[in-house]
Amino acid sequence: MRSSWRVAGIAVLCTGIFAGGCGGGDASSSGGMGKLSVSLTDAPVDSATEVVVAFSGIELHHADGKTISIDFSSTKTIDLIKLQNGVTNALTDGAEVPAGDYDWMRLKVLADKNTQGQSYIKLTSGAQYPLWIPSGAETGLKLVRPFTVAQGSTTRLIIDFDLRKSITAPPGQDPNYIMRPALRLIDQLQVGKLTANVDLAALATAQLGAGAAPASCKAGLYVFAGANVVPDDQDGDGTNGAVPVLYQPVAYDGVNAQVPVTIDFLEVGPYTVAATCNFDVDAADTDDYDPNAAQGQPGYQTMHWTVVGNVSITANTTTAVGVP
Repeated sequence: MRSSWRVAGIAVLCTGIFAGGCGGGDASSSGGMGKLSVSLTDAPVDSATEVVVAFSGIELHHADGKTISIDFSSTKTIDLIKLQNGVTNALTDGAEVPAGDYDWMRLKVLADKNTQGQSYIKLTSGAQYPLWIPSGAETGLKLVRPFTVAQGSTTRLIIDFDLRKSITAPPGQDPNYIMRPALRLIDQLQVGKLTANVDLAALATAQLGAGAAPASCKAGLYVFAGANVVPDDQDGDGTNGAVPVLYQPVAYDGVNAQVPVTIDFLEVGPYTVAATCNFDVDAADTDDYDPNAAQGQPGYQTMHWTVVGNVSITANTTTAVGVP
């Protein structure tokens, strides 16, 4: 399954309400209580019509060593496919928990191997398979990311799933699909939106040469944390270049060369936006391009980039860019 928006792990910026968990802040627990709302979101996928995950509760680990459980009165089955383009679904809304700093969050899931009636995936062919999360029954989906619940107020967090990078059907596991989710934990008060207008005609000319048609550009748009970052492919390895926070294909409809792209839930901070006509080269978690490679070495100039180097995302604001 190819990713529409893929998420590189859960290591994102320590900003806003997360700052307390990153070493600062003064919202420590002193017997007071706060409220916590946790919602799910996802990005489009094209190989499945349903990806349903069964949740039984949430576990939180407080910095004082205590573990707090929020157990649902009945299992919540959520179709992640429906949570696209900024749509969210609440796992819990205003649950009362001790105020203070937290080290991690764990989503309790029902996703056992060879089991019907729990989590599942339905493909575009109509076939349905169990969705197995290895160790899901024991550890669930754990997000090791600090956050803070302030006393007397509501903290609103969003968990962004990356289904296409997460789900595989490895040989020998039939009839199960395996889910090893890549997740981001985001503070809803510290996010903005990015809109990018991608000119496929200009991109094709810039990267493929004069006279190149928009259809010849297999376009993809990438977002990297930090200003003026040197782009790299999604190989999951940051040793030879930056790993994108998000990336997606940009499809040409055969008529409109100007393609608008909207990216929801980007955390506050500087970013680099880059587009390529070689998105078809980039397979998930393989090193298909090396920005440091010399001629004759693997990954040399297999992808070309057009870069917008310093894009600032601010809270509750839409930032617009044009590419190129």
